[in-house]
Amino acid sequence: MTNQQQSNAECRRKEKAERVSAAKAKVLGGEISALSIDACIFSEKGNRLNDAVFRHLEQFKGNAFRLVFSEVTIKEVLSHIAKDAEEAKQKMVSALRLVSFYWPLGANHKTIAEKMMGGELPKSVASKQVKDFVTRCGAEIVEAQKSVDLSVVLSRYFNIQAPFETAREKKSEFPDAIALLSLEDWATKQDTTVLLVTKDKGCKRFCDESARLIAIDDLTDALKLIQERDLHCLNLCQSLEAAIVTGNYPNLINEIKDAIAYDFDIDWMPEAESAFYYDPEMQHVELLNARFSGPTGKPEFRAVDYRGDMLVVQVEMEIAVEAICNFSFSMRDSVDRDMVSLGGSVVTTKTDTAVDVLLTFSQIANPNPQVVQIELVSGYRTIDFGSVGPDYGDEGTNREYY
Repeated sequence: MTNQQQSNAECRRKEKAERVSAAKAKVLGGEISALSIDACIFSEKGNRLNDAVFRHLEQFKGNAFRLVFSEVTIKEVLSHIAKDAEEAKQKMVSALRLVSFYWPLGANHKTIAEKMMGGELPKSVASKQVKDFVTRCGAEIVEAQKSVDLSVVLSRYFNIQAPFETAREKKSEFPDAIALLSLEDWATKQDTTVLLVTKDKGCKRFCDESARLIAIDDLTDALKLIQERDLHCLNLCQSLEAAIVTGNYPNLINEIKDAIAYDFDIDWMPEAESAFYYDPEMQHVELLNARFSGPTGKPEFRAVDYRGDMLVVQVEMEIAVEAICNFSFSMRDSVDRDMVSLGGSVVTTKTDTAVDVLLTFSQIANPNPQVVQIELVSGYRTIDFGSVGPDYGDEGTNREYY
């Protein structure tokens, strides 16, 4: 890492710490009594509303601390899920078509795919997921038409005020402007402040200028602050960390490793350098080892849900993996401009990366609470395969395929 990269990383850490500190003071002081989440956070976590952290937003149903979304945000999430569902459907149709070359399916592969999905359209599936999510979490939806003055939006647009930034990007920021103004209006009417989870720079700048919105860029940090209203929750985390260090949970690391290996729900994005165009296809990722990412391998728990005798904590794990990727190479023919295949290669690499894991403890009031669930937080990770190129083996570059 260069000095400039280190400096930039330090600036980001400092900004994050400052935002968390400012939000914490307002949460514990009772000024903030509602949480909202930007569409970019849903996208970052794959819009999987039934997984991991998003499922723990159910704690807000019937809670005095409210969960609120702009109508715009909900519609953006719905649109993204519908798009992902359509892509998943097409992949399944393609896979069934390939299977039909080798196994008799008894019907057309497209017919089988439609039957498996019950004939539902991607938009219908997305709508059901979003509606169920909103209901389970007890979320409130702020209607844009009733809370946003169009003249205010246009004024910000033409004066390049947050969340609008450069002229080239302004049009794409209209949804952000409407969502932010909706939340601000709602908070003003409720006489409260909203904690908004967002990584968008324009949205952060808007919140910095608003008396009713406070920005923070990590959903887990936001949930932690809300849970810290009850200091008992923080004390429980510290007690559990100490119990693990002193050996009260000797098998926990192995249990976490087994849970990650059983449901390795990470979207791996291969990266490489090559002199040719290449199309990568991940073949396999194997978990080799896992340890807590804290100093000297100690756990650092962050509470994300605390209800009754159950405590859910998130902990960062450092994992070692071995990955195999198939690269197909090509180059453009200088005469007819077509892409010409150059063959491929299978590349294996080993690397370390960090993942988040949720641990659910039950009977939390007992001296030794039980770990009843271990869950990997789904997400995206990149794997660098270094410099890659076609593997011609012993055949040479003029090998012909028939």
